Amino acid sequence: MNTDLDKVVLSLKDDLFKTASEIIKFKSVENPKEGDAPFGKGVKEALNYALKVGEKYGLTTKNVDNYAGHVEYGKSGKLFGVLGHLDVVPEGDGWDVDPYGGVIKDGYLWGRGSIDDKGPTMAALFALIAVKKFGVDPNSRVRIIFGTNEETGWKGLEYYFKHEEMPEWGVTPDADFPIINCEKGIVNFEISAKRGKSSVVSIQGGEASNMVASHAKAVIKTEDKDLIKRMNDFTPKNGAKIEANYNSGKLTVETFGKSAHGSKPEEGVNAVAALLDFLVHADLADESIKLINEKIGYEPDGKALGIAGADEASGKLTLNLGTIQADEENLKIVINIRYPIFFNVEMIESQIKTALKGMNVKMQHNQKPLYVSPDSDLIKLLSEVYEDVTKEKAYLISIGGGTYARAIPNAVAFGPLFPGRESLEHQPNERIKLDDLLMVSRIYAQLLYRVLS
Repeated sequence: MNTDLDKVVLSLKDDLFKTASEIIKFKSVENPKEGDAPFGKGVKEALNYALKVGEKYGLTTKNVDNYAGHVEYGKSGKLFGVLGHLDVVPEGDGWDVDPYGGVIKDGYLWGRGSIDDKGPTMAALFALIAVKKFGVDPNSRVRIIFGTNEETGWKGLEYYFKHEEMPEWGVTPDADFPIINCEKGIVNFEISAKRGKSSVVSIQGGEASNMVASHAKAVIKTEDKDLIKRMNDFTPKNGAKIEANYNSGKLTVETFGKSAHGSKPEEGVNAVAALLDFLVHADLADESIKLINEKIGYEPDGKALGIAGADEASGKLTLNLGTIQADEENLKIVINIRYPIFFNVEMIESQIKTALKGMNVKMQHNQKPLYVSPDSDLIKLLSEVYEDVTKEKAYLISIGGGTYARAIPNAVAFGPLFPGRESLEHQPNERIKLDDLLMVSRIYAQLLYRVLS
């Protein structure tokens, strides 16, 4: 490890913490296009802030029509990309602090995006700033690319690469350490149907397809006040809480679960699944709701759909019942599936259509699996850097999450979550230890130094 460079990184730690805190204050959840902001005002403001930080420290910057942007160091040679994203999932419920307050307390940086992915992206930015301040004479180039809708479809990065050079290799600080060389395929299916006769007026639930739903609500037209008693006798199988309010001929039933990342549905408590179960239990469900409850329900593995399975390289298939919308005539749900790298997505689609016969099943965006050989130069370099800085053994990991590593050739996810740390992305009270955030910057500085030297 270059200890003199490490001292430069440590000298910038207060600036890193302040910058990471400030960028969390932008509510960069995707919203409809607004003027020259393709993903909404908050996302645009976060991007412009990150670029201004790079400009302040003398890095070359470029904003690509507010779809994405980059900072760069080095004039010529092979291009290495560090791909981060500045958009975040909705905050959801259950926070002990302002999710957009950029709060620093108890040795942590708190807020939506602190670990996924604003905090780590700023750590990578300050690693590059440190390398520049250290005075390395670059014989190649490093570009930190700021994505803007990673959580909702990657259109920002797609637009960026239509106008900008594609890095030849790279990393993303958007998952786990030591090194993730294998990512499952990710696909969403939108399932819709005409509803049959039912007293259920509307259903709404879930924040995003890639989040375990923490809240769901149904409005039921009824004069049967005993429904509340029947609800009180019902216990959701996943432990979700259920509440009801009766007013003027309408019963509003709400379920409350626990959010988690869509790639780990077993770690959350799905409020949508609990609500559908109640509607079936109370004999309020039409055939479409009954079928979804039967074939998807609480299951995180797609067993009832007939798509469960695993491979040795990447593990088992997971399924998240992400969102639901229904009025008196139509029902629409979106499920998020992470499938093993050797599975066939067309076969998965065919089986879902068979299992849900009579419903409309439409495949949405499909991200193919990622696999980088353990024998590659990139994996060898990352292993050396990680072991050199942390003094811990590097090893390879497979995940169900999808990262920007898929966006360019020869790239993997590298951090920021260290072994043994609690995974809090997409959850209430998302936070990262300040010491860990600094360590990410220290590791990345050594990596970028070696890339540029």
